[in-house]
Amino acid sequence: MIARFGYFEGLTEQQKRAQEDNASRRFKAALTSQPGILAVYYMESPNGDRATISIWENKQAMEQGGINANAAPLLPGQRGEDIPSPSRVEIWEVLDQFVAPAAVRA
Repeated sequence: MIARFGYFEGLTEQQKRAQEDNASRRFKAALTSQPGILAVYYMESPNGDRATISIWENKQAMEQGGINANAAPLLPGQRGEDIPSPSRVEIWEVLDQFVAPAAVRA
């Protein structure tokens, strides 16, 4: 398994709105439909920086899934130049995992 960390640092409020619109209307559906995707988390720190973590079955699935998801056409009102890209990306190998049962999380 592979974990991809994307860091979005120093975003303006306009960039955050564009990111949220893109995620909710286009990108989440495009990404989660890719073979090999296991989980995606979107996060924000107290200082307003954002990060994403996506967990994939393997590096090949991650690379091809990213290409496919990014190729999804923009929707009305979206402009590619308004949607922020991560300021940096890290790829880590997953050594172990634990996910609490749904009853515990509720």
